[in-house]
Amino acid sequence: MYTAVADVTVAVRVCNQAAALDACLASVLVQTIGTERLEVIGVDDGSTDESGSVLARAAHQYASFMRAGQVSPGLSPAGARNWALSQVRGRYVIFLEATDRLAPDALERMVAAADAHEADVVLGKLESSGRHAVETAMFRKNQAYTDLYASRAYWSLTPDKLFRTSLLQRCGLAFPTDMVIGDGQAFTARALMGADNVSVVGDATCVVKGPSPAERATLPDRVALASRMLALVASQLPEGPRRDKLQSRHLEVELGRATAAALLAATDAAERDQALWAAAEVLRAQASPGALALLPRMVAVRFALLAQGRFAEAQRIAAFEADKDRPVVRKTVENGRVFTTLPFFRDPQVALPDELFDITADMTVTHQLQKARWDGPTLTLDGFAFYEQLSTKERTTRVVLRERTSGARESYAVTARRDDTLANAKGKPRAMGRFSARVNLAQTSSGWPLEPGTWDVYLAVGFEGVTQEVRLGPKRAADLDTTARMPVPIGSAPDARGMELAATPYYTESGGLTIEVSRRTPLPRQA
Repeated sequence: MYTAVADVTVAVRVCNQAAALDACLASVLVQTIGTERLEVIGVDDGSTDESGSVLARAAHQYASFMRAGQVSPGLSPAGARNWALSQVRGRYVIFLEATDRLAPDALERMVAAADAHEADVVLGKLESSGRHAVETAMFRKNQAYTDLYASRAYWSLTPDKLFRTSLLQRCGLAFPTDMVIGDGQAFTARALMGADNVSVVGDATCVVKGPSPAERATLPDRVALASRMLALVASQLPEGPRRDKLQSRHLEVELGRATAAALLAATDAAERDQALWAAAEVLRAQASPGALALLPRMVAVRFALLAQGRFAEAQRIAAFEADKDRPVVRKTVENGRVFTTLPFFRDPQVALPDELFDITADMTVTHQLQKARWDGPTLTLDGFAFYEQLSTKERTTRVVLRERTSGARESYAVTARRDDTLANAKGKPRAMGRFSARVNLAQTSSGWPLEPGTWDVYLAVGFEGVTQEVRLGPKRAADLDTTARMPVPIGSAPDARGMELAATPYYTESGGLTIEVSRRTPLPRQA
């Protein structure tokens, strides 16, 4: 037996998966972190095949760092995971299914990230071993410090993460045994919300996910899971944007998929109606307006119809969602707002509010600053900017300078130049998206030079009556000269006799173009 504290415990649950178990254990044994730094706990969840024997042989062969146990048939997966959790001696623990495999350096990389960034939870990049889908949006790059409420990290709630054992102890975490499905999701969600820091190892695969064990879950079970997760988030977070963000995940994923299945594929009418009425009650009682506003518009419209008990209409839009050959949905632009004309848009028989169809916030600006040069006190800026989803008609784009402390604002007109090579991501022309602006700092809207302060440079992109501000600079041409500049005189200081104003351009740490305006004694003029 061994008593030393390991760096990481790998808890492997197996239930009638003997054929996959050897590959899973083999992937653990070859970890570059070394077997002297890990322990393995295998638990047989009431298998009727050879899974228990495979575990027993491995535990005997690798007795110095592995042990195995068995729980009684009939317990939920939570019971097996909790038994493994009770045996953990590592500083960190990761929970795997027998169909999962670890990349050879997965544990070394994840433990290193946890130690370096004092992370309580580390998400290692997931990869599917077959045709089943896994969440990947949160694994596009390494992240030392992840904002749970501004990223997609919370969209990955399988327990194949690296958890700091002291976090689980501090929060009193265990897998809930009263859930028909989703105990791993509830456990992971609580850990993420309780973590002081979450890191992501996203530049290489860490866990290759096998197919999930078959779940005999009814549609009402899946609706109940959504309700349970919404309540869990509400119990941990006060009302506001952070709660809305996490709850939107459960509305979209759990409740969205359950109701779509009920509307499109359920064969038992009684079960379907039971699920839909339960979903309608969840929407009325637990879904906040803020969380609903974050959903894809088709899902939001479907939910609005369900909440009203309009199941036939909800079935129609669910079928529209699922139709891969549906026509492109037109957009309506009115008073600076963009609406998607989905089924039931301004249908007097249904009377859904326009806000459900408002996609203004989803408009995507493609832009790049390509040139920035001085001519006396005038800064000339060249580049392009356009909406992916709108044409370049009715241009009202302007350069905007915003003072960081006071919020003072100055704006400057731009000149459009036709460029037939400009196109959006789908290849549609955006020929009038190129701009050029002369920003004369010597004369603002007040008639005076730009006041002292820190002025961040934005572009208010306006087409078809829709305007959205973007920061100029972070997206720039590779050959744009960003060399530090000497201060440029822009005029006499109106409030300080004998002083002049000078503008110093620079790029912030995040890449944004900023102009610092300050007073100074005029430099001696050269003869």
